[in-house]
Amino acid sequence: MNGNATGSRGRYQSGSDRPDWARIWFDKLVRFHQVNDPIRWKFTEEDVIAFLRSKLKAGVPAWKRLKIVQGLIEYRNRVMRSSTPKLEPIRAKLQEIVVQERNSSQAGPSIEEQVGKINPNEPDVIQQMRRTLRLHGKEYNTEKAYVKWIKRFMRARCVTRLVDFEDLGAKDIESFLTDLAVDGNVSASTQSQAFYGLLFLFTHVLKKDVQGIDAIRATKPKLVPTVMSQREVAAVLGEMRGVYSLISKLLYGSGMRISECLRLRVMDIDFDLMQIRVYGSKGKKSRYVPLPKDVVKPLKSLIMWREGLHEQDLAEGTASVWMPDALARKYPNAHREFRWQFVFVSDRFSKNPVSGKWHRHHLHASTYSKRLRNAVLNARVQKPVTSHTFRHSFATHLLMSGTDIRTVQELLGHNDVATTMIYTHAIIRTDLNVVSPLDNLMSC
Repeated sequence: MNGNATGSRGRYQSGSDRPDWARIWFDKLVRFHQVNDPIRWKFTEEDVIAFLRSKLKAGVPAWKRLKIVQGLIEYRNRVMRSSTPKLEPIRAKLQEIVVQERNSSQAGPSIEEQVGKINPNEPDVIQQMRRTLRLHGKEYNTEKAYVKWIKRFMRARCVTRLVDFEDLGAKDIESFLTDLAVDGNVSASTQSQAFYGLLFLFTHVLKKDVQGIDAIRATKPKLVPTVMSQREVAAVLGEMRGVYSLISKLLYGSGMRISECLRLRVMDIDFDLMQIRVYGSKGKKSRYVPLPKDVVKPLKSLIMWREGLHEQDLAEGTASVWMPDALARKYPNAHREFRWQFVFVSDRFSKNPVSGKWHRHHLHASTYSKRLRNAVLNARVQKPVTSHTFRHSFATHLLMSGTDIRTVQELLGHNDVATTMIYTHAIIRTDLNVVSPLDNLMSC
């Protein structure tokens, strides 16, 4: 039934702020079946079942599918004024499934639920590595990085299966890491990532003792961080637009990392105390950073728009945000609450690679990086500027204005003040009054 089915996305009852769920779900049923004339269309039980099966296949839980049926029953009674189709048996069955799912969730997640989806076509050692990483609560980015190095190690040692690792040990890791430093010319941080990935594999997956690894280590250069002047910061900010301008101002005004900024949830913003809670950042630590006055108005406007989008998602039964496993188990309905939603949200839903569930996730860092790169070019700033440069500039400018280093350490979330001390090398000392020998020569 190919045609131009009309819909009423986000349609509301007159005189009420509540969405008309009955009409919303009927419109979605119409679009699903591509009905040409929805006004005269009399849908059947089979039409509803086909629609529900598509929702089940998409991972929609039973309580949401029950909402769909309840909405269609209301539409049948109120708009069609008919006793058919007979949807009550479908509703009763879904009510049973809802109870079963609720009891199952209260019993606690199984190992399979905690681990999520794993590609059965991958080598068995990679499958076991992913499974163990997830049970240890490692982030997905860590999983991707570690698995990449395990695969590279397997190619270098010509192994393909879990059983092939029986004869491998510390000497093989040592040789691989040495090759990376000598022949691969990798950085110290890259070699360290490979080391920790292999250490996790041998210790937690293979249950082998691999202490005393003495590989040639890549040298870590002591680099002074790139810092923009206030003029350069203003020039770059002047080239950013929309939500990307707001993100940039938050990075420079609070010292957050780009990952911390993009992961902000509505509940993390405190307009009364003028502060932002940075939850579960690097090293699983939390801290508070200042909320710049300049961003209050645009940030409030963004959150109002975000609430409208969330209401629309709720009406369509698709509202969901990724939650850490422990919180998801403790608060099973929190993923639909507005306060848990990401502030800087994507305009489309994405599938979680671990759980296979669909969520409205936050913006990707690469999207911001492209906008920043163009802004730096347009501002004619010749320094190598990344999102982290705003953090470097935040710390350096605070120190230059007289803020004590312990306060800066706390705002940045550093464990050791020695890490923060690197910014003292980026400060231009105006109190030394050093005159260049060239200037002295030319003045003679």
